[in-house]
Amino acid sequence: MTKTLVIGATGTVGGLVLAEAVRRGADVRALVRNKERANLPDTVEVVQGDLADREAVAGALRGVDSAFYVSPHETNEVELATIFGQEAERAGARLVFGGFHIEDDDAREAAGSAIPAYVPKLELAAFLASTDTRPAMVSITNFAQNDEVFRADIEAGTFPTPLHPGGVNRIDLRDAAEVLTTALVDVSFAAGSYQLVGPESLNGEQSAQIWAEELGRPVVYTGDDPEWRKAFERRLSGQKLVDWIRSFELLSAAPIPTTEAEVATMTKLLGHAPRTLRDYVRDSVN
Repeated sequence: MTKTLVIGATGTVGGLVLAEAVRRGADVRALVRNKERANLPDTVEVVQGDLADREAVAGALRGVDSAFYVSPHETNEVELATIFGQEAERAGARLVFGGFHIEDDDAREAAGSAIPAYVPKLELAAFLASTDTRPAMVSITNFAQNDEVFRADIEAGTFPTPLHPGGVNRIDLRDAAEVLTTALVDVSFAAGSYQLVGPESLNGEQSAQIWAEELGRPVVYTGDDPEWRKAFERRLSGQKLVDWIRSFELLSAAPIPTTEAEVATMTKLLGHAPRTLRDYVRDSVN
């Protein structure tokens, strides 16, 4: 049985990875800041500690075969990832990263020049990719689950997140969690970079229409309103607010198309067709 450590177990991505790993019967350990508030399954070994505490990180990694890392919304995210990558290497653990990674050095440098705010995220991913951990570097497009942050707005009749009119690839994180868990528990899963995608690109109006149809009442797209950031300020705070606004500024400025080849690769990784946004919304509503 694989012993795996999950970072971000109380968050959206890490929580779904943890749930999938538990479902598959893996021996799961979670590093959390507060054990009392974690509310994780009884089968999970919960250890308390902070990613900035090297000793705590080393202890959490001791004895595990693999470890999942998702970067928290912190200003020192590069430092945190560096500590984790170094200690995973010392522990001999296979590292699986979920987030945003550009493998090509020139492309990564160009992206950093074009989007200076993303330089720390690009740097931390590049460092993790360089570790001697057989790293699986998994990039994920726009999450369907992001809509949950604005669920109250959506149910009240507005879809406030800006998405480019040309469409943005949207992925159900349940699919991402399946692939990430496979990378954690299957020793034959090859190291390298993987781009996970959903089956289609959708713009804001299309996303709002899907919600309207599944809820059975009108939902109007308001992400093209110049004041869209105010909806984010009502739902988020701190560094997470900053990160989300930066991300959606990009998602509103450029499309993320979906290719048949990407969907075919994703289908092969999953062993089934990727879920649509409608699949996610329907399951969420019902």
